[in-house]
Amino acid sequence: MASMHMKPPCIKCSKAAGITTCNGCQQVYCINHFNEHRQELANQMEIISQKRDLLRQSLDNNITQHPLFCRINTWEQESINKIQIAAETARTELRELLDRTKNELEKSISKLTEELRSSREFDDYTEIDIKKWTQELRILRKTFKSSSSISISEDESLKLIIPLISVHSQQQQQQYRSSYLASENFQDHILAIEKSVSSSERFDEIIGKAITSEECLVITCNAMFISYPIIYGSNRYSSGTHHIHYRIDKIGNSRIFFGITPSYTKITQDNVNDKSINGWWDLARAVVNGEAQKSDDHKFITTGDDVILTLDCDNRQIQLQHNRTNRLVQLFIDVVSCPFPWKTVVKLGSKGDSIRILQ
Repeated sequence: MASMHMKPPCIKCSKAAGITTCNGCQQVYCINHFNEHRQELANQMEIISQKRDLLRQSLDNNITQHPLFCRINTWEQESINKIQIAAETARTELRELLDRTKNELEKSISKLTEELRSSREFDDYTEIDIKKWTQELRILRKTFKSSSSISISEDESLKLIIPLISVHSQQQQQQYRSSYLASENFQDHILAIEKSVSSSERFDEIIGKAITSEECLVITCNAMFISYPIIYGSNRYSSGTHHIHYRIDKIGNSRIFFGITPSYTKITQDNVNDKSINGWWDLARAVVNGEAQKSDDHKFITTGDDVILTLDCDNRQIQLQHNRTNRLVQLFIDVVSCPFPWKTVVKLGSKGDSIRILQ
């Protein structure tokens, strides 16, 4: 008796009506479920196409919207700001220099003019006077000509203010770090860059009753009552990091102020309310743009103490370090309210208070 031929069942409905085998999954389907299977494959194909389109879109967006572009734009703007600040600082210094020369010449010319007027009015002059006036005019003309010979020099250290940036792949960056860290002098090199040049600071203009001594390295308050004489430093600071080392030779029950103000600040009694001043009374009370901040009344600085005022122009901040207690305070400076160049400010509290600058 001949056996009956059996068809394989459909993988979906298990009916013995499988007529087609899929070459991919090697499963047998009936005609209806085979069509469904092909539709499922078509749907999967559509999903893959959509994912491909999303990847292509992400690839295009990655070029124009990469977050590193934002970092580069920020670096560009910060560099422009630093250049603009340096340029404005140079303009300010040039104006100050030209104004100072002009004022000195105007005083000398006014004095000579008065002498000529008086001598002519009373017909009181001789060859000796004319020779003297001629010599004075020659000197004034020479001074005037020298004022036009001002030059501009490029400070090589300013290259550190605006470091160049470059782009590396992750592999290139790792190779770059490895080769850099392999240098035996790498740390010494960094320290050499960060180490600031010793300051040649001196005490300069004074408001109130205080006197300088020892080539303007020592300032002493000689006021009878608490009057807070104000003493400005001689240097101007607009770039780099600078340390001014003070020693407290004598201090009473009052406090001493250490800080900065813009160099254009006029030397008048009104500077008591200077809105551009920043610093600290002692170490506990900060002053920001002329406003004293709330704090406790603890007094840290006593006779014999050393403090170091640090002006970090590049990062727009100042610090005050108290060596005996290892206490360090810092302020970030708003260069709009307190623009470059800066100069140091010290205020003494009572008669006999005395501090010195250590070189």
